[in-house]
Amino acid sequence: MGLKKFQIVFDNPWSTYYSGQPVTGRLLLTVDSPKKIRGIVIHFKGEAAVAWSETETRTKPSTPTATTTSAGNEGAASGSATAGSIQNVTVNYSSHEQYFENKFNLLGGSSGETELPAGDLCYPFATHLPPNLPSSFEGEHGHVRYTVKATLDRPWKFDQETKAAFTVISPLDLNTHPTAKEPVRKEVSKHFGFCCWSSGPLTITVSLPVSGYVPGQDIPVSVDVENNSDVPIREVKCTLRKLLTFTVTSPNKSTKKDNITIGELVLGSVEPHGTSSWTQVLKVPPLPPSNLNNCSIIDLNYDLKVRTVPLTSYQQPVVPVGVKPPGEVNGETANVHAGGATAGYNVPSPMGQPEAPENASWNIPSSDPDGQSEGAPNVQPNMAPQGPAPTPSLYPYLPPATFSESVFGPKNIKDAGDNQYTQGSLEYAPRYPVFNFQDK
Repeated sequence: MGLKKFQIVFDNPWSTYYSGQPVTGRLLLTVDSPKKIRGIVIHFKGEAAVAWSETETRTKPSTPTATTTSAGNEGAASGSATAGSIQNVTVNYSSHEQYFENKFNLLGGSSGETELPAGDLCYPFATHLPPNLPSSFEGEHGHVRYTVKATLDRPWKFDQETKAAFTVISPLDLNTHPTAKEPVRKEVSKHFGFCCWSSGPLTITVSLPVSGYVPGQDIPVSVDVENNSDVPIREVKCTLRKLLTFTVTSPNKSTKKDNITIGELVLGSVEPHGTSSWTQVLKVPPLPPSNLNNCSIIDLNYDLKVRTVPLTSYQQPVVPVGVKPPGEVNGETANVHAGGATAGYNVPSPMGQPEAPENASWNIPSSDPDGQSEGAPNVQPNMAPQGPAPTPSLYPYLPPATFSESVFGPKNIKDAGDNQYTQGSLEYAPRYPVFNFQDK
């Protein structure tokens, strides 16, 4: 139809918003000649989805075999049965939550036709996010995702669609978590040995100045190792991990856990009957806040795991310093959990106004008021771009934040509701605030 441009542009240059804030933007089109259409529909959606597949081995039930009489007539089923066959079955697990949906016409309506004029066109749009939304998240087995899709409804032709995702942040105020400001110190001891032989203990002590951190901040990790055993320690590793639990409800309730390495320090060796101490830093990259509050099918936490690597095949003592549960010791490998490695922040308002689009001379056609759906926002054609409303900082001592894409990279946001003509920014990575402490 000569549609040269069909693009969604958010007024916020980072496409990042608080839950409860307005989301504003523009739909930009370039049309080479006037076109008849039914209308332009804008569709906002916020949802979470979890899915994975597993291959299960199942035995088909045995089936009775039929017998025949001497006259050749089929008789009753005999007591014997054929052995059940073994088969592999793929089982698809899934769950879904919807947080909000808003759909309305930018132009035209559900009946009749309207004309899309030629030239560069701009249609402003706006919606208001509900409060208490979970933060955006993209993972291997699930996501919390917020999207807007514009559909060009064309009579007797396939509809054309363009789609974009935006980031929603549910702030986690570390000031409301008293343990986030408390120092962490955990110690675990391990005896190497077998049968009638046992060596002295290997003792690991891990210390953090506080347990709550924000992206961009350094975590100073202090590790003390006292090796009273006869086993040489090749190296000590400190690993910052993201701990995920995905929950599905269909065909039955099940969970899948993922532990993903975010950052790692490799410290030195410790000789038998020797001691070593280190203090090094792990920088927190762009990450979503802990817990994913208000999402019941994805749970997110962080921990710091410290482990020793012996030169021999002895079991490795592990010291995870995590958020929950409180301290527990489990079996021969001493797992010590404590309140720590909590990621939290508020999202400061962007500095300055968003950048203008490439072509600033877009025409803004007037829409037919009768074609507006109930619930459509009152958007004026000459409405100026607006960033998020200023909000008081939860952390006035923190430096300004920049917004960086998640370190885990983009995901494709095309889903079952899209068609083969859906275009737009289909590769998306959430943006999270990163505080630059070096410039403070």
